[in-house]
Amino acid sequence: MASSVFPIFDFPEWTSQFVIILVIIGFPIALIIAWAFELTPEGLKKSEEVETDESITPKTGKKLNTIIIASLSLLIVFLLAERIFFAESTIGYDSDGPVLAVSDKSIAVLPFDDFNVGGDQEYFADGLTEEILNSLAKTPDLLVASRTSSFQYKNKNIDITRIADTLGVAHVLEGSVRSSAEKYRITAQLIRASDGFHLWSQTYDQPKADIIDIQEDIAFRIASALETAMDPEALKNMLKAGTSSIEAYTKYLEGLSLFYSGDLETLTKSYTLFEEARELDPSFSEAHFSAAGFWLRQLSPSTMGSDISDKSYSDKLQLFNERIEQAIQHAAETDKLKYQALQAEVNLQIRKSISLASQYVKERPNDIDNLWRLINLNVYLGEYEKALEYNNQLEGIALENVSSYILVISGHVWSKDFEKASKFSRKAVEIFPYNEGVLYQAHRALLWGGYYDEARTIASKLSSTTQLGENKWIAALRQACADNETDKAIQIYNEYIVSGGDIGVKLLSLYLLDGHNEAYTLIEPFHENDELYSLASFLYYPYFDARKFPKMQEILAREQAKRGEPVEIPFRCGR
Repeated sequence: MASSVFPIFDFPEWTSQFVIILVIIGFPIALIIAWAFELTPEGLKKSEEVETDESITPKTGKKLNTIIIASLSLLIVFLLAERIFFAESTIGYDSDGPVLAVSDKSIAVLPFDDFNVGGDQEYFADGLTEEILNSLAKTPDLLVASRTSSFQYKNKNIDITRIADTLGVAHVLEGSVRSSAEKYRITAQLIRASDGFHLWSQTYDQPKADIIDIQEDIAFRIASALETAMDPEALKNMLKAGTSSIEAYTKYLEGLSLFYSGDLETLTKSYTLFEEARELDPSFSEAHFSAAGFWLRQLSPSTMGSDISDKSYSDKLQLFNERIEQAIQHAAETDKLKYQALQAEVNLQIRKSISLASQYVKERPNDIDNLWRLINLNVYLGEYEKALEYNNQLEGIALENVSSYILVISGHVWSKDFEKASKFSRKAVEIFPYNEGVLYQAHRALLWGGYYDEARTIASKLSSTTQLGENKWIAALRQACADNETDKAIQIYNEYIVSGGDIGVKLLSLYLLDGHNEAYTLIEPFHENDELYSLASFLYYPYFDARKFPKMQEILAREQAKRGEPVEIPFRCGR
């Protein structure tokens, strides 16, 4: 009962262990008491003191049999209900509704446990997990659950089968890290989720200088065990970490583990670590790329962490280009395409970026970030059908992970397929009914689809969210406008949004309040100061009117864009 019930409530692992210990301790005591004593109407008596014809053992035995049978029946009913009803929330769907078959070549890489006393190797364990995940994601015919999806199970004692069902994968990799002054002891095991069978397991008890080889060997052995289509030697070459410096690689892993924390101070620290890795090994392409990613954030005004640096736009752009060029110079051929595509995008060479990213996708069809880039770039140019093609491709490899579902919903909205966005949102909410990111995206999609009553139900759930920051208020403002409660929408804007720092949220609010002129004034400085990549970050909004910005129009004309007329927000206030 404990092993079945406790994981549902996310009880700590020690609670199940405690129950087992109690059973072990209690069993001999119960056995001795049952042998030496008998329960009578007058209480417990020694068995030798009870006459056979006075014994009520047959009666109590029948009662116990009845209780045991009833308890076992309830347990069976509970297990059946758990399998049928709880499992329904993890069923995946394709775009037309049928249940998706789980690909046998699919895997989730769970965060490795830090078994060091004091937990001082957590950063290393997280970084190692991400590197293995990223290496496996490069294998063309292997579907890998995203980092966001896998890391939600960090420090949680949940059954492997349940995790695999939720993420829509056939296999799970788990492991642990322990370190001494000179060595790492790393264990890894590949588990087939359907029956818990260990396809492969290995313990690496080796010097710290061997960490790069260990990471590559784990990824290679997993890909080989799952019988991917790649030639083994080609796979080995592809999985190379890109550095032979153990110190640089360790700095990079620590930076990688901090980059997604969401904390601004931690984000700054991750950048410092990437910079240290670059200095230790100037040929380490991934360290250059990750450092460039920091400056990419600084150039994107609607992204969390974009206001850390007080440098000028031109300085940020120069710092980004210096690092991405170093990444390109030292990268393997396929990775070079990805880096060049990002550089072309930031420098607003949109057609060039699409061409490079398309070539990269042919080599790495399961790279979610790159598919998302292709969706956005085609939306920038107004080529919505092409954007929708890439979004459908993304949907096909979304597995059951939250981050991919969020991207797919957004992709349908940006591609102006509002009906499909609404349809997919319903499925996403059914699968992830409590995920606030999914609820936020689904709420917006349903409003664009004209389903205001459905959206209102989701808005009521979002009203108590603690995870969305200012987006909580933009959702409330959207719903108020959809319900023609303009005064309420204005109150939300004045009380919760005006004083906030997110320029993207302010811009959206002004468009919703039908304040197009104010919205134009808000972002006009990007145009006047030639901060055109920052301005371009708003191009994916269907209602963004690029015609008001001549310099942006010149770029779009050069890139042969087909954006057409901007779309009015159908649920805006004052409509």
